[in-house]
Amino acid sequence: MNVAKTSLSSFIVLAAGLLACASATAAPACGAVSPVERRIVERANGEVDSLRSFVGLTAIVYGVNMVDVRENLDKWRAAVECRAQVAAAEQAARVAADERAADAAAVHVAAR
Repeated sequence: MNVAKTSLSSFIVLAAGLLACASATAAPACGAVSPVERRIVERANGEVDSLRSFVGLTAIVYGVNMVDVRENLDKWRAAVECRAQVAAAEQAARVAADERAADAAAVHVAAR
């Protein structure tokens, strides 16, 4: 009985490791987005006046002006959307792995 528990535990750890490696290598390369750029994208999805005031207030601190926003907004939006999709896919994979582990544990307990 102890050998079965050890084997099952080892299998689950190995499977989780393989899933983690597979998802890390299969993840698309999203562009790098700073927290300020992410906030600019959030503001750009709302009112234009909100975006202008945010950029105007933070231009000195972060060195981003409206010209930078105009030139890079589409790239920043794509990167933010890509990161959101990757995060959703990773969450779905974790939920699926948890469900499979729970099913395996239930089968193991039922076999006792």
